[in-house]
Amino acid sequence: MSDAHIVELETLRRQLQQLHELFAVVIDETRPTPDNPHVMPWPELLSKFNVLAGKYAILSHTVGQKHARLLKELSVVPQTRPGDIHEQNIMSVLLRTKLAPEIEKEEEEIWAQVQSSAQQGQIHESLAATAMSTFNALRKRHAGRVQELLQEAVDRAPGPSAATLESDSADTKPVALEEILSFASTGVSI
Repeated sequence: MSDAHIVELETLRRQLQQLHELFAVVIDETRPTPDNPHVMPWPELLSKFNVLAGKYAILSHTVGQKHARLLKELSVVPQTRPGDIHEQNIMSVLLRTKLAPEIEKEEEEIWAQVQSSAQQGQIHESLAATAMSTFNALRKRHAGRVQELLQEAVDRAPGPSAATLESDSADTKPVALEEILSFASTGVSI
């Protein structure tokens, strides 16, 4: 490992220690004590939280932008064994949840494929919606044209006019389905 990498890691470690110390200070200041049983006022608590969030964002940006390549190439292991069981549990979780770079790369490729297929699904949905609206427009246009043709046929047909047919249909009683079927089965042509 080069000296430049060591300097980068030391700078990063210092920033992380400062953030850790700031977290400890804020937690101690916000915790009620017997001397001061009152909870910290909301504006002051919000101000402290904003400071913490800002420092965390700066550190996160630094790690993500400047040190990402270096940290992907290294495996960090503590020099000394953690003292109590709580620290050992934290360390084991931290060390086992980091993925190998090859697996991280495969995971990124899988996410890219998932996003690509989702975009294609959206394209298919858009095409289906366009096709459905086109179909509905053509169906309405066809129904209108059929209605016009029927009206023209009724107007040209010899015999009673449409007004006469309407008045005749108002005078007649409704016919049951059974009567229509029995008439149709007799074979009498109309």
